[in-house]
Amino acid sequence: MNFRLSCNQQNGSSCLLQGFKNKRQRAFAEREQELLALAEQLMDQHGFAALTMDKLVAACEYSKGTVYNHFSSKEDLLCALCTRSMQVELALFERALAFEGGNREKLLALCFAYRLHALINPTLFYSVLSAKTPAVMEKASAGRLEHQQQLEQKLGDVGDRIFTQAMKSGELPPTEQRTASQLTFAAWALMFGSNALFNAASEAQMLQQLDAEQSILLNINLLLDGMNFSPLSHEHNYAQSWQRIADQIFAEEVALVKRKVR
Repeated sequence: MNFRLSCNQQNGSSCLLQGFKNKRQRAFAEREQELLALAEQLMDQHGFAALTMDKLVAACEYSKGTVYNHFSSKEDLLCALCTRSMQVELALFERALAFEGGNREKLLALCFAYRLHALINPTLFYSVLSAKTPAVMEKASAGRLEHQQQLEQKLGDVGDRIFTQAMKSGELPPTEQRTASQLTFAAWALMFGSNALFNAASEAQMLQQLDAEQSILLNINLLLDGMNFSPLSHEHNYAQSWQRIADQIFAEEVALVKRKVR
């Protein structure tokens, strides 16, 4: 590769060095994603508690020093997995926003995307909780924690924008007693709890009697009806909206989920 193409005679050497630096950075980032994918596989097989840096080193083709160049500790590794989880979520959310519908339907699309994340990437889905414990945050690198906070802000902003737009359009009554951020948190709390229960406690007698998708959609509608977010569930068929979201935005992911449960 000719790194001098955009450089003149005077700064050619500096451009060449920058080109090699960028190449090394890309290689570093690709290797880190490879290690994170391997760590995720190890946790799928053995659980969070069994994951250690030594097991990651043994499972990969890199030296111990190379692995520690990426992650200073197991806690730093868990924090990196949390970051990876939020990056996956954000990509799904951005696609969900492309759904053509009202603000309530767009919020429904976000919930659908989050549901897919929980089903397709259960280890990443739960890593967010593990990474938020004091024991992990105390030992994770400052740079990784800062990046994580930036992603959290971006994820929250997605929900905040929908609720703010709904208030401006009259779909959601504005009130000083509740902010867009509070409503976003309520929706996230409901979706995290519902998905976690259906994923981790599916053998519980109460849950065995329920259809997961219908129950989660009912939970969402109960919450949004309680906010007086129009159209209310008796005024619009949100089951059809849920299906349209699956067909129009996430058909490939839905097919993947169906293959996994066979």
